[in-house]
Amino acid sequence: MTVKISKELSEFNLLYKEMNEIYHIYAKDNGVSDTVLWILYVLSEYGGICRQKDICSELHYPAQTVNSAIKWLEGRGIVRLETAEENRKNKAVLLTEEGKKLSERIIAPLVETEDRAFSGLFESERKALIEVNKKYVKLLSEGILASEKS
Repeated sequence: MTVKISKELSEFNLLYKEMNEIYHIYAKDNGVSDTVLWILYVLSEYGGICRQKDICSELHYPAQTVNSAIKWLEGRGIVRLETAEENRKNKAVLLTEEGKKLSERIIAPLVETEDRAFSGLFESERKALIEVNKKYVKLLSEGILASEKS
């Protein structure tokens, strides 16, 4: 079976993959996995503390993937887990002092670079980029969910 992919879709997919590769190289150059990079990113965004289920939700990663990366981080003293009294399964992930230093070294420069790149776009371009991507994700999700039901 041959699938015909439009030139525009192919170009869009290549850009998406290229952007993922940029983050992958950054993570690798800083000695962490992609998952660890994104967990540190979310923790930094949340001020150094976040529930495990919120990390899964933010990253759209399976719980098993997040759990494995958190165990790796915990084993290196970068995060610690706290169990909520009202729900023993709902664990909070907290950056340790070592984790805060690592985030400052890895995540802060990344966010600054992202911010500079995003600021390099006109405000109208930034808004359009967000709106068009939201629409694409919605349409893609609806299309895939509809095809799963048939």
